[in-house]
Amino acid sequence: MGPLIAVMGSADPGRRLDPPLTDADAALRACEEIGAELAAEGCRIIVYSSEAQFVESRVVAGFLTREDLPDGSVQVRPPYEDGDIDFPLRDKRPEVFDLRYEPGNDWEVSFYRSLRDVDGVVLVGGGRSTLVTGMICLAFGIPLYPLASFGGSARKVWETMNRSTHHATADEVSAMGAQWGPGSARRLVRLLGTQRERREEKQREEARSRRGATLRAGLGAVTGMLLLLLGFATIPLTYAVESSTAVNLTALIVGALATGTSGAITRTVFDRETHWARTAVLGMSAGGIAFLLFVSAQLAASPDILAGEGVRRLLFFVLAVGYVSGFTFDAVYNRLKQTEPPAPPVLPGLPTGVPGGATPPQGPGGA
Repeated sequence: MGPLIAVMGSADPGRRLDPPLTDADAALRACEEIGAELAAEGCRIIVYSSEAQFVESRVVAGFLTREDLPDGSVQVRPPYEDGDIDFPLRDKRPEVFDLRYEPGNDWEVSFYRSLRDVDGVVLVGGGRSTLVTGMICLAFGIPLYPLASFGGSARKVWETMNRSTHHATADEVSAMGAQWGPGSARRLVRLLGTQRERREEKQREEARSRRGATLRAGLGAVTGMLLLLLGFATIPLTYAVESSTAVNLTALIVGALATGTSGAITRTVFDRETHWARTAVLGMSAGGIAFLLFVSAQLAASPDILAGEGVRRLLFFVLAVGYVSGFTFDAVYNRLKQTEPPAPPVLPGLPTGVPGGATPPQGPGGA
């Protein structure tokens, strides 16, 4: 089925519009041309009321000039209590009309609700409702073509397009402000189709981006799990091989870095973030720093702990400390920022007064 286009507005010369309607007869003829061109391009139309003050009846009249229209090409959504659906040729060609009643007696409600289903909107003249419709289309990226040359709120919407984001280029927006003439209806349908293609491409890009984010998040979760398993694997490793300082120290370092990185990645999954590579580096660094601080405290108390059997028990604490440090890496770095670096040691046998024992400079005449 072809794209569904809504053409709405008012070209009633008896209404006071702002800015004023420039040529009501020309606007109505333009609506018939638009309907005929939409039918020629295989589009469907959606209409709401056949009252004379609105342009839908003229659009339908032009649309029905094509004889071989598919069934249901004219979708009608009138309010439930509104019996005024006397569109041209409805009795002679009922198969073309797809009547869908909306609850209530307010056509505006049914119209605004239906905007989520349309593939493009054309605005002609009109007042407050036309202006609101244009703002909704601009806000939600619905392809839009306001006929600025006939005045009314459609011109206001066209002026707003120069200051908002949408799917039309600056040249295309400028073309929408041209005077109506031969070929204008074809240009209108073509520009609506171009906007629709850009919208669909943007939707495809967003879908690809969401799929990529999901894949990155899944890859991060798997990576975090594998690193956690690697950290746990250091425990049976220390029991499986002969104890030595090199093996014990390697197990402690690998375990701390692996669990620290795993903790940071787990945090990104917990916070539902997708970019985990930078967090993994920060978590690895935090796990490494926490490992150094923890093990250095143990070495101060037991200098020979790395060569003995105590490393196997120490490894359980190191893995836990590394994981927690990686998961809370921001707290680790904030703590490091608040810690002052230690003062340099004073070497014995050298003069004091400056760092490293260097002799302070002498003032004038002090030698």
